[in-house]
Parts: sequence; C-alpha cells; structure tokens
Amino acid sequence: MANIWNENCRYLKKLLLLIIMNSSRKKTIGAKFRTAGSTVKKGHVIARDGHWVVFKEGAERVLHEFDDKKRAVLTAREILKSGKIEVLVLHNSDGTVEKVQLAK
Repeated sequence: MANIWNENCRYLKKLLLLIIMNSSRKKTIGAKFRTAGSTVKKGHVIARDGHWVVFKEGAERVLHEFDDKKRAVLTAREILKSGKIEVLVLHNSDGTVEKVQLAK
C-alpha cells in the first residue's frame, strides 16, 4: 500500500502544480487527476486560487468550493462518512499532504 501511495503522491504533486498555476478559476479537474490510476475512491481538499475545493479523483468537476479550509474539511468528512469516498486527503495551502483519513 505504501508503494501505491508514493506513486500516487508523485502524480498528485505534479497535478497540484498544474492546478495552482492555472490562473482561471475553472470548476473542472485536470485530465491527469481523472486518470491517476488509483483503485481506491479518494477525495481531496486543496487550495486553488484563494479558495478551498473538494473533489473526488476521477471526477471532471469539483464537488464543492469554499472560502475557508474549515468548511471544506467538514464537508469532505461528511462525504467520507457517506461512503462516496474511501480515503480523504487533506492538503496544506502549498499543496503538500497534511493528513490522510480512512473511512471507518
């Protein structure tokens, strides 16, 4: 599992840089996130253009967008509890991984 995680982290770092560098506030997710190759349903909370977005890997659009991280995390945890995602990855404002939560 650790090997898969490391491989996915490399993809995520590259993809987060692409998203952060994009100056327009698009509501879509880049193609590399949709095809990251993960077999686990993952959700992410990341900063983008001064906002916090919640999205599910493999989706083309963000699920939610918030002005503050706290509300984004609370919403993402509700999605995790509902079973729509199996893993929640919380990112810092610089794109690094802050915390990984598994569904109970």
